[in-house]
Amino acid sequence: MNEKRNSSDAVLTIDAVSDFVSPWCYLAHRRLRAALDEVEGASSPRVRWLPFELNPAVPPDGMNVDRYLESVFGSTHAGWTVLGKLEDEGRHEGIAFDFRRVRSIPNTLDAHRLMLLAEEEGRDGAMADRLFRGFLEEGLDIGSRDVLVSLADDVGVRGENVRRFLEGRDKADVVRVRESTARSAGLTGVPTFVVNGQVAVLGLQEPEILLAAIDRALFSELPADPNEALLH
Repeated sequence: MNEKRNSSDAVLTIDAVSDFVSPWCYLAHRRLRAALDEVEGASSPRVRWLPFELNPAVPPDGMNVDRYLESVFGSTHAGWTVLGKLEDEGRHEGIAFDFRRVRSIPNTLDAHRLMLLAEEEGRDGAMADRLFRGFLEEGLDIGSRDVLVSLADDVGVRGENVRRFLEGRDKADVVRVRESTARSAGLTGVPTFVVNGQVAVLGLQEPEILLAAIDRALFSELPADPNEALLH
């Protein structure tokens, strides 16, 4: 990616369907950032974070890491082997994955609720990055409301308002509806990016693939997608 694309005054909106326990989503987030660095002139590129709980049935107090890895990869050994490779890959992206610090796999409903609150304050991008880093690099329990209050404070989403919000159920229904509509639109996993409601990029891809999708959405004549509204 040596030559930047000039998108004039085109509007660029990217829906990022993610879960904060997924290292692949964190890698995809970094690669998207690299792709956006190559786009010049778009009218305030906007990344909108959409919730997708990979494991909505995880109990509120979390799930044992080894048991989780066995359920996903067939054995704990296979799971740790995959995570070891991801740690190597992360270093190339400037991500210091440290999976051994993770004590349990959290339920992420409250983290996604917090993202909606951060969005209202214009801090959702910073909040997403802090949630990824907190769990995947620092091993923090992002299912804990105390931890979420602290992480929110780190990015300027302040104090007791956050605690009161998390102790209630506000916006839980919004998370569930957005997840349901994403699944109804055919999404079965994350990361997924949808560019301008038209071009979808599934799974972890290189920045060049993401940039090609952005170019296509900005400059190609694309038919209207009847499912576009389902992702918003």
